[in-house]
Amino acid sequence: MTQFRFRLHSLLELREALEKMQGRELGVADGKAQDRRDESVASESQLLQVQAQAGHAEVGDTHPAGNFHAMALTVAAARQRAIDDAAALAEAEARRAEELARYNEARTARRALEKLRDRREADWQVDEGRRERAETDEVARRTIADRGKTP
Repeated sequence: MTQFRFRLHSLLELREALEKMQGRELGVADGKAQDRRDESVASESQLLQVQAQAGHAEVGDTHPAGNFHAMALTVAAARQRAIDDAAALAEAEARRAEELARYNEARTARRALEKLRDRREADWQVDEGRRERAETDEVARRTIADRGKTP
């Protein structure tokens, strides 16, 4: 019995390698998105803290000159950082979505080749079984024919 050979085996190996590479890229993008998520949560928390501190200061309180202006600048800076971090998070999530789509495409391409290989191997096994049965039938036919010839 001969062994099954899939002629597109090297292409299947390339597709498997591409899928692994895309999986790594997805992992990197996922890690960056998680980092941006953490930074965004931290900046939102800092903004709330700065706003709470600024809210405790009232106009009637005695504060050094420019203190209210400095608090307003601090709140504005914290707000801008929260906005920037939210934008960076959105960008990282978009990049992650792109990498996920690429990974899914690579996985689908690999699976398609694997299914083709499996179908061809099943067809090969059926053909191989037919050849073996034909050989067995031929041996049996010859054996019966030889018995009939011997006196």
